[in-house]
Amino acid sequence: MKAVSLEEVLQKESRLTLGLMSGTSADGLDIAYCEVNVRNHFLKNLASATIPYPANLREKILGIARTRKTDLAELLGLSSYLGHFYADAIELFCRDHEITKRGVDLVGSHGQTVAHLSRPLQFLDRSVTGTLQIGEAEVIAKRLGILTVSDFRSGDIAVGGSGAPLTPIYHRAVFSREGKTNVVVNIGGIANITILKEGGVCLATDTGPGNCLLDTIVRDRTDHHFDDSGKLASSGEIDEALLSKLLQSEVLQRRLPVSHDRGEILRLLDDDDIAISMNKLSTESILATLSELTAITIKHATDQVLGSATPDSVIVCGGGAHNSFLMRRLQHHFSRSRVLSAAEFGVDVDFVEAEAFAYLANLTLSSLSGNLPQVTGASRAAILGKISLP
Repeated sequence: MKAVSLEEVLQKESRLTLGLMSGTSADGLDIAYCEVNVRNHFLKNLASATIPYPANLREKILGIARTRKTDLAELLGLSSYLGHFYADAIELFCRDHEITKRGVDLVGSHGQTVAHLSRPLQFLDRSVTGTLQIGEAEVIAKRLGILTVSDFRSGDIAVGGSGAPLTPIYHRAVFSREGKTNVVVNIGGIANITILKEGGVCLATDTGPGNCLLDTIVRDRTDHHFDDSGKLASSGEIDEALLSKLLQSEVLQRRLPVSHDRGEILRLLDDDDIAISMNKLSTESILATLSELTAITIKHATDQVLGSATPDSVIVCGGGAHNSFLMRRLQHHFSRSRVLSAAEFGVDVDFVEAEAFAYLANLTLSSLSGNLPQVTGASRAAILGKISLP
């Protein structure tokens, strides 16, 4: 059966869209199959799944992100490989959910972040910023015969923005409630917040580490990949001396709003003073302290952006929503607010970002801007994404 033609896709108000997201933790590819109508701010998740990355692929990606050293040929090969991996994953997903080619109008692919300049770099005679998400979208479009939108962040950077976060425009569509001030907290590898105030006001920033430091310690010190439900952290003690050293690091002292690179957060573990302090502690106490770091940087960022107001609800999505210890620490710091999982809003906490890029892809095809200048620092609103034709 032939895929939906470009002309048919452009004429539709509601489009059946596959949103693809692989976060900085590089666990795998999240796929959300959604019905989307951006004119009505509507998205319905019809099916979703995560296709895990093989261990060798995950380690390759994490190695590049942490060291920032790779051969150019290797990087090109990895981008092409990921494009084929994504196409394979889509085919598997569609078979499992009995979705035909006619049942997919559009793919919105975030790609795999391997580098992100959180601050300008002086290059020759110009100060520049940039971001790099790999996973060749042309491979997806040409192999599957489906219109694909990718590389969303570069459009915001081109008009002076930081390229992140981009999900707040979707958070606003889903989590805004009239008369309420809500904070949406996404805890992936990096944590970020979206503050939704009355009148449609939307503010956002990265806050610092989400799960990336926690996962790295677990992988280095145990046979596991992550601290399931925060069980290890729950049996440890928060070390105030280590917490203070982490909070005083330059990367966590930057003026908000800010956009963080996973590699620069991970390099906190390479600091000699921090490493010496960690070597004196049990794995459990390190994880308890790093969990507290995530919670307290989220609270500090919220206070700085929101001011003296108290949010009605703190809505948590991403992998961190499954960490009971981290959720308890958030409730401790947000003692006057209700801390809850995004699931209580009828949203699958694991697929909010995949849904967001399905939403952003539809904004692109509808010639609507996908960034919020007050969030990213861009000089203007801009249409985001590059379109790959079948």
